[in-house]
Amino acid sequence: MILELCGMFQNQLARPTKRSHAFPVSLQLMVALRFYATGSFQMVNADVHRISRASVSTITRDVTQCLKNVCNRYISMPTDPASLQALKQGFYDISNFPNVIGAVDGTHVRIKSPPVDEHLYVNRKNYHSLNVMGVCDSNLKFLNIVAKWPGSTHDAFALRNSRLCEMFEDGDISDGWLLGDSGYPLRPWLLTPVINPTTRQDQRYNACHMRTRCAVERSFGVLKSRFRCIDTTAGTLLYSPVRCCDIIVAVVVLHNMCINNRIPLPPGNDNPRDQGNIGGQQYVGNQNDGAVIRTRLINNRFNN
Repeated sequence: MILELCGMFQNQLARPTKRSHAFPVSLQLMVALRFYATGSFQMVNADVHRISRASVSTITRDVTQCLKNVCNRYISMPTDPASLQALKQGFYDISNFPNVIGAVDGTHVRIKSPPVDEHLYVNRKNYHSLNVMGVCDSNLKFLNIVAKWPGSTHDAFALRNSRLCEMFEDGDISDGWLLGDSGYPLRPWLLTPVINPTTRQDQRYNACHMRTRCAVERSFGVLKSRFRCIDTTAGTLLYSPVRCCDIIVAVVVLHNMCINNRIPLPPGNDNPRDQGNIGGQQYVGNQNDGAVIRTRLINNRFNN
């Protein structure tokens, strides 16, 4: 994978400097990867690689931009029938829940207090963050990522204002459902749990829904286990919100590359948990037009 990255970004990173030559592309990637993996301060990273703090900052910025530039190559929601059928089969194998093409959820990434619109970044847990929306497949690979909203943003708002929502509403994706928690509205293409289930069918539906949907929570957990720079265990991202968003997209690209290359998790991270899922944010609104579809599914599929 390192060689793949070196080849991919050779032209962008191998630039001459005023003094002599740029740092080797391999060194630049190692510096950036160390930051992504540990969230270590620039001074620590500089000491390890014996380069200046300014160089660490520049290298991390440049590698992040390179990864962001190729995000559409590695993060994409398929629309062709064959790919959608493969997604459905993967989710069905988890808990026999039919017709699912993705699981959606939000996670919070802690950032430093920004100088502009500071209050918008304070989430319900009273710390500054970005609310990141992600959709994953059954293999924990991200199909969609939205990293731009401040921490006070509701999960439902982030989805409603996403390109993914437009794709479903416009019919670009005309087959299959997303699974989301109760923080999202119940839509014809987005199924949520039954609040206060009263029948055994409702309970079976909720149990199956939870087992299938938890793939996205595991995806965020694995992402943050690999790349501690966006996990609370590494502290806070000490950059502007815009640069933090770029870093999040960059590590999601790397996460998907790790899955493509079947790179295992570090030892001791077999069942990682997402510490940025602050939960408890139930949707309250009038956009719940998927009740008929969910009821029909429960009666036809979970009646036995």
